[in-house]
Amino acid sequence: MRKIYILLAFLFFVSAANAQSITVTAPNGGEVLYACQTYVITWTATGTSNFYDIDYSLNNGGTWASIASNLNVTNGQYSWTVPNAESSTCLVRVRDKNDITKTDVSNAVFTIHIPVVVTAPNGGESWVGGSSHLITWNIQGTSLSFNLDYSTNGGSTWTTIVSNLSTSVGTYNWTVPNIPSATCLLRVRDAVTNCMQDQSDNVFTITPAQPILTYPNGGQTFGWNQPITITWNSSTYYSTVRLDYSIDNGVTWTNITTSTTNNGSYSWSIPANINSTQCLIKASNTANVNSNDVSNAVFSILRPTVTVTSPNGGESLLGCNTYTVGYTLSNTAYLNQASP
Repeated sequence: MRKIYILLAFLFFVSAANAQSITVTAPNGGEVLYACQTYVITWTATGTSNFYDIDYSLNNGGTWASIASNLNVTNGQYSWTVPNAESSTCLVRVRDKNDITKTDVSNAVFTIHIPVVVTAPNGGESWVGGSSHLITWNIQGTSLSFNLDYSTNGGSTWTTIVSNLSTSVGTYNWTVPNIPSATCLLRVRDAVTNCMQDQSDNVFTITPAQPILTYPNGGQTFGWNQPITITWNSSTYYSTVRLDYSIDNGVTWTNITTSTTNNGSYSWSIPANINSTQCLIKASNTANVNSNDVSNAVFSILRPTVTVTSPNGGESLLGCNTYTVGYTLSNTAYLNQASP
């Protein structure tokens, strides 16, 4: 009889011990979660204090990080914001805060993926301002709507490229801004869940576009004090613009303006007292005057001339008679404005 009592006591103890337990039900192995998403951890519990510590591991239990501590719940649920991590050996552990012998761990590992991963530009690229390049990124687990930004100062400030871009392929053809910098970054964010984001792993470089002067670009002939409009492609300049002219095919230069707004044009009055067929205009970025463009070929600034055509020699004229003097004028349209 005594043996029966001992057996019954043992069975009661085992039954009581089993009644005081925790069982993780999700994630319990094989799930694929995405960083930044909200995932409900669930468990069943009997005989516990209803105060719990919840932890996760990214290395199959080698180390643990806290999700929640001293959590007081009775429904066996906790909404977890999945960390920004990439691992295929993840586990979740739930423990009774007041009795750590009551604990359970996911039966098998699950996976966490980073949902947005920038793949280009990802560091080290050198792209010319004004050129077109594909921005690429991975889109797994996202809303498929994205905000794209770039920085030219290592991420201190950001400028919008496009907002609420809908794409199922994770690419965008970007016209690179003409803002030279060696500390550029690209950022992609899920437009619905902004914490789903990634940026270039390292900085890339934007080099300046080749400046383009459009007028005068060679072959023109101008007169003294003639007003002309110097023009250039403003998108190929990244600062205010310096303008100079040469009358000796670029051997020496004379300044027109040290700085004018980069609006693509400048009104200039041709200087007087110049007579040259070897003239050029140079338009430079004031931020770097070595970044410039020069007229493709020389143009002319010519002195006004008057040529007598009659009488022009050999004629026989009689005194007191009236004769018509003939002459031709060249480059005199603005002569009355010329300096004495």
